[in-house]
Amino acid sequence: MHAYLLAGGRSRRMGFDKALLPFGGKPLILHLYRFLSNFLPTFVVTKEEKADSYRSLGIENLITDGFEVQSPLAGIVTGLRHSPFEKNLFFAVDLPLLCPRLVEFLKGRPPKGKVFGIVPEVGGKLHFTAAVYLKSFLPAAEKALSENRLSLKQFLDRFEVVREGELLREGIKPECLLNLNRPEDLRRLEEFQRARWASS
Repeated sequence: MHAYLLAGGRSRRMGFDKALLPFGGKPLILHLYRFLSNFLPTFVVTKEEKADSYRSLGIENLITDGFEVQSPLAGIVTGLRHSPFEKNLFFAVDLPLLCPRLVEFLKGRPPKGKVFGIVPEVGGKLHFTAAVYLKSFLPAAEKALSENRLSLKQFLDRFEVVREGELLREGIKPECLLNLNRPEDLRRLEEFQRARWASS
Protein backbone atom coordinates (compact mmCIF):
# COMPACT_ATOMS: atom_id res chain seq x y z
CA MET A 1 0.00 0.00 0.00
CA HIS A 2 1.15 3.52 -0.81
CA ALA A 3 0.02 6.96 0.32
CA TYR A 4 -0.25 9.80 -2.20
CA LEU A 5 -0.26 13.47 -1.26
CA LEU A 6 -2.14 15.51 -3.86
CA ALA A 7 -0.42 18.84 -4.44
CA GLY A 8 -1.27 19.86 -7.99
CA GLY A 9 -3.86 22.59 -7.41
CA ARG A 10 -3.44 26.30 -8.05
CA SER A 11 -4.90 27.39 -4.67
CA ARG A 12 -6.89 30.13 -6.43
CA ARG A 13 -9.40 30.56 -3.62
CA MET A 14 -6.62 30.89 -1.05
CA GLY A 15 -4.57 33.33 -3.12
CA PHE A 16 -1.19 31.63 -2.56
CA ASP A 17 0.29 28.13 -2.74
CA LYS A 18 -1.18 26.62 0.42
CA ALA A 19 1.26 23.70 0.18
CA LEU A 20 3.95 26.17 1.29
CA LEU A 21 1.96 27.54 4.22
CA PRO A 22 4.18 27.50 7.34
CA PHE A 23 2.98 24.83 9.76
CA GLY A 24 4.86 23.49 12.74
CA GLY A 25 7.99 25.32 11.67
CA LYS A 26 8.05 23.91 8.13
CA PRO A 27 6.02 24.13 4.90
CA LEU A 28 2.71 22.27 5.20
CA ILE A 29 3.57 19.93 2.31
CA LEU A 30 6.77 18.84 4.04
CA HIS A 31 4.94 18.37 7.36
CA LEU A 32 2.32 16.11 5.73
CA TYR A 33 4.89 14.22 3.64
CA ARG A 34 6.93 13.36 6.73
CA PHE A 35 3.80 12.61 8.76
CA LEU A 36 2.40 10.15 6.20
CA SER A 37 5.82 8.59 5.67
CA ASN A 38 5.61 7.32 9.26
CA PHE A 39 2.77 5.04 8.15
CA LEU A 40 3.38 4.16 4.49
CA PRO A 41 5.71 4.83 1.56
CA THR A 42 4.47 8.27 0.52
CA PHE A 43 4.59 10.07 -2.82
CA VAL A 44 3.74 13.66 -3.67
CA VAL A 45 1.73 14.08 -6.89
CA THR A 46 2.04 17.53 -8.43
CA LYS A 47 2.41 19.50 -11.66
CA GLU A 48 5.74 19.71 -13.46
CA GLU A 49 6.04 23.46 -12.81
CA LYS A 50 5.92 22.87 -9.05
CA ALA A 51 8.20 19.86 -8.92
CA ASP A 52 11.56 21.62 -8.49
CA SER A 53 10.18 23.85 -5.74
CA TYR A 54 8.95 20.86 -3.75
CA ARG A 55 12.09 18.82 -4.35
CA SER A 56 14.13 21.69 -2.92
CA LEU A 57 12.30 21.14 0.39
CA GLY A 58 13.74 17.63 0.65
CA ILE A 59 10.80 15.66 -0.77
CA GLU A 60 12.40 12.63 -2.40
CA ASN A 61 9.34 10.74 -3.68
CA LEU A 62 7.69 13.05 -6.17
CA ILE A 63 5.78 12.29 -9.38
CA THR A 64 4.11 14.63 -11.87
CA ASP A 65 0.65 13.98 -13.27
CA GLY A 66 1.23 15.17 -16.83
CA PHE A 67 -2.37 16.37 -17.28
CA GLU A 68 -3.37 19.91 -18.20
CA VAL A 69 -6.50 19.89 -16.05
CA GLN A 70 -6.41 21.01 -12.43
CA SER A 71 -8.38 18.26 -10.69
CA PRO A 72 -7.89 15.73 -7.89
CA LEU A 73 -8.98 13.10 -10.41
CA ALA A 74 -5.79 13.72 -12.41
CA GLY A 75 -3.68 13.16 -9.30
CA ILE A 76 -5.62 10.03 -8.35
CA VAL A 77 -5.22 8.55 -11.82
CA THR A 78 -1.48 9.30 -11.67
CA GLY A 79 -1.13 7.68 -8.26
CA LEU A 80 -3.09 4.57 -9.22
CA ARG A 81 -1.00 4.18 -12.39
CA HIS A 82 2.14 4.46 -10.29
CA SER A 83 1.16 2.10 -7.48
CA PRO A 84 1.67 -1.68 -7.72
CA PHE A 85 -0.96 -2.16 -5.01
CA GLU A 86 -4.73 -2.57 -5.20
CA LYS A 87 -5.44 -0.40 -2.14
CA ASN A 88 -3.93 3.07 -1.71
CA LEU A 89 -4.53 6.16 0.42
CA PHE A 90 -4.90 9.64 -1.07
CA PHE A 91 -4.80 12.89 0.87
CA ALA A 92 -4.96 16.53 -0.20
CA VAL A 93 -2.07 18.79 0.76
CA ASP A 94 -4.46 21.15 2.60
CA LEU A 95 -5.21 18.91 5.62
CA PRO A 96 -3.03 20.43 8.38
CA LEU A 97 -4.72 18.54 11.24
CA LEU A 98 -4.69 15.13 9.57
CA CYS A 99 -4.53 12.69 12.47
CA PRO A 100 -2.91 9.28 13.00
CA ARG A 101 -6.25 7.68 13.89
CA LEU A 102 -7.75 8.47 10.49
CA VAL A 103 -4.69 7.23 8.60
CA GLU A 104 -4.64 3.98 10.60
CA PHE A 105 -8.40 3.56 10.22
CA LEU A 106 -8.33 3.92 6.43
CA LYS A 107 -5.19 1.83 6.16
CA GLY A 108 -6.72 -1.04 8.08
CA ARG A 109 -10.30 -0.96 6.80
CA PRO A 110 -11.03 -3.63 4.16
CA PRO A 111 -13.33 -2.53 1.30
CA LYS A 112 -16.82 -4.01 1.40
CA GLY A 113 -17.93 -5.42 -1.92
CA LYS A 114 -16.93 -4.29 -5.41
CA VAL A 115 -16.32 -0.64 -4.61
CA PHE A 116 -13.89 1.87 -6.09
CA GLY A 117 -12.85 3.15 -2.69
CA ILE A 118 -13.76 4.32 0.82
CA VAL A 119 -14.69 7.95 1.54
CA PRO A 120 -15.22 9.56 4.97
CA GLU A 121 -18.09 11.96 5.61
CA VAL A 122 -17.90 14.78 8.16
CA GLY A 123 -20.37 17.61 8.60
CA GLY A 124 -22.41 16.34 5.67
CA LYS A 125 -19.38 16.68 3.37
CA LEU A 126 -17.77 13.79 1.53
CA HIS A 127 -13.98 13.99 1.69
CA PHE A 128 -12.85 12.52 -1.60
CA THR A 129 -9.33 13.82 -1.02
CA ALA A 130 -8.84 11.97 2.26
CA ALA A 131 -9.86 8.56 1.08
CA VAL A 132 -9.02 5.05 -0.07
CA TYR A 133 -8.86 4.38 -3.80
CA LEU A 134 -8.57 0.94 -5.34
CA LYS A 135 -6.62 0.09 -8.48
CA SER A 136 -9.88 -1.27 -9.93
CA PHE A 137 -11.10 2.34 -10.11
CA LEU A 138 -8.44 3.20 -12.68
CA PRO A 139 -10.26 2.30 -15.96
CA ALA A 140 -13.38 4.26 -15.01
CA ALA A 141 -11.28 7.18 -13.72
CA GLU A 142 -9.17 7.31 -16.88
CA LYS A 143 -12.27 7.29 -19.06
CA ALA A 144 -13.89 10.10 -17.08
CA LEU A 145 -10.68 12.15 -17.22
CA SER A 146 -10.41 11.70 -20.98
CA GLU A 147 -14.00 12.98 -21.33
CA ASN A 148 -13.35 15.93 -18.96
CA ARG A 149 -15.83 14.57 -16.41
CA LEU A 150 -13.81 15.61 -13.39
CA SER A 151 -16.19 15.40 -10.42
CA LEU A 152 -15.61 12.43 -8.15
CA LYS A 153 -19.24 12.60 -7.07
CA GLN A 154 -20.23 10.94 -10.35
CA PHE A 155 -18.90 7.68 -8.88
CA LEU A 156 -20.62 8.03 -5.51
CA ASP A 157 -22.70 4.87 -5.90
CA ARG A 158 -19.46 2.88 -6.25
CA PHE A 159 -17.88 4.18 -3.04
CA GLU A 160 -18.26 2.98 0.50
CA VAL A 161 -19.04 6.00 2.68
CA VAL A 162 -17.92 6.04 6.32
CA ARG A 163 -20.33 8.24 8.23
CA GLU A 164 -19.28 10.75 10.86
CA GLY A 165 -20.77 8.71 13.70
CA GLU A 166 -18.51 5.79 12.97
CA LEU A 167 -15.49 8.06 12.71
CA LEU A 168 -16.31 9.58 16.09
CA ARG A 169 -16.61 6.10 17.63
CA GLU A 170 -13.11 5.43 16.30
CA GLY A 171 -11.83 8.58 18.04
CA ILE A 172 -11.49 10.55 14.79
CA LYS A 173 -12.48 14.16 15.44
CA PRO A 174 -14.03 16.35 12.70
CA GLU A 175 -11.11 18.79 12.70
CA CYS A 176 -8.90 15.96 11.45
CA LEU A 177 -10.49 16.65 8.04
CA LEU A 178 -10.28 20.44 8.10
CA ASN A 179 -9.51 21.63 4.56
CA LEU A 180 -7.74 24.93 3.93
CA ASN A 181 -9.67 26.18 0.91
CA ARG A 182 -10.33 29.83 1.77
CA PRO A 183 -8.73 32.49 4.01
CA GLU A 184 -11.48 31.97 6.61
CA ASP A 185 -10.31 28.37 6.99
CA LEU A 186 -6.99 29.72 8.26
CA ARG A 187 -8.90 31.40 11.07
CA ARG A 188 -10.57 28.08 11.95
CA LEU A 189 -7.16 26.43 12.00
CA GLU A 190 -5.86 29.08 14.39
CA GLU A 191 -8.87 28.51 16.66
CA PHE A 192 -8.22 24.76 16.81
CA GLN A 193 -4.55 25.36 17.53
CA ARG A 194 -5.33 27.82 20.33
CA ALA A 195 -7.76 25.32 21.83
CA ARG A 196 -5.09 22.61 21.75
CA TRP A 197 -2.54 24.84 23.44
CA ALA A 198 -5.05 25.84 26.11
CA SER A 199 -5.84 22.19 26.92
CA SER A 200 -2.21 21.00 26.93
